[in-house]
Amino acid sequence: MKTQIRKLMMPMAFALVAAIGAFATGNGAKDDASLADRQGFQKVGDLCIPTSTECSTIEVPFLCTDGANTLYDFNGTSCPDVLYQKMD
Repeated sequence: MKTQIRKLMMPMAFALVAAIGAFATGNGAKDDASLADRQGFQKVGDLCIPTSTECSTIEVPFLCTDGANTLYDFNGTSCPDVLYQKMD
């Protein structure tokens, strides 16, 4: 009798732990993505011109653009780092 209960309870316990883990880690990924959001800046010579386009620092295959220009992250006095397209 104990063997039958153990055979039934163990898979249910594993499923419960997996479900709790999925819910516990699901919200954190969304928070990390919002921290990576950046306003895109267009390089014009040595100047960094702000745009209304929102980009991301998370590397994806597509660079962030305003339609024609690649956008960069502003870092104090310059915009050295390229930004990536925001994936929703």
